[in-house]
Amino acid sequence: MLSNDTLLMNGHQMDQAIERKCLALGINCGDEPGVRKFAHDVLQNIDALRDASCRGDRQARTKVELYGLAMLMHLTNTRAFGPGYMAHFDTLSKHESSWAAVAQAMWRELDARGAADDEMKGSRQ
Repeated sequence: MLSNDTLLMNGHQMDQAIERKCLALGINCGDEPGVRKFAHDVLQNIDALRDASCRGDRQARTKVELYGLAMLMHLTNTRAFGPGYMAHFDTLSKHESSWAAVAQAMWRELDARGAADDEMKGSRQ
């Protein structure tokens, strides 16, 4: 089993990977509307993006990877801090700012659709 220190180190590395994926896609994590546009695109077209990724579309692959990293980061934070970690999201977002920007955009998009993922929505409450 991984220690919390290992999970935190992995979380930091994943946050850096998320930041690199955002840069590759031309997404500024400080631009909330831009990150929200990415979240909308990915959630609206995830199946088509996966198919395009399998056919060699690098941009589609990067979008799918970024989405996957954001989900993996959520699981890592849940393991490191427990299921109620979102109560401390403001503090956490200072250390994992790229992930926080992407995650918040995903949650807002899911909430706007009225179809938020049960696990993620439940952990935010």
